[in-house]
Amino acid sequence: MKRDYNSDIDRLGRQLADLRATLSGQAGDATGSAATYIVPRARQFARQFQKEGYGLGRAARGNPSAATAAIVGVMVLGAAVAWLLSASGREKDD
Repeated sequence: MKRDYNSDIDRLGRQLADLRATLSGQAGDATGSAATYIVPRARQFARQFQKEGYGLGRAARGNPSAATAAIVGVMVLGAAVAWLLSASGREKDD
C-alpha cells in the first residue's frame, strides 16, 4: 500500500500557515500593548525632565563627582538590562 504523502504535506502546510498567522497576530497585539504602556510614560518622563533639567544642571555643577557616579551607574544599569534582554532572546532562539 502506497501512502499519498502529497496530501499530508499540503495539510501540514495549511496548518503551518494558520499557526504562522495566529502567532503574527499575537505578536502584533503584544507590540501594541507595549507601545500603549510605554509611550505615555516616556512623554511624562520627558516633561518631568524638562521641568527639573535646570535643577539637575545646578546639582551636577555643585557635585561633579556625584553626577559622574550617577551617569556611570545609569550606563551600567542600561548595559545590564541590555545583556539580560539579549540573553533571554538567545534562549528563545535555542
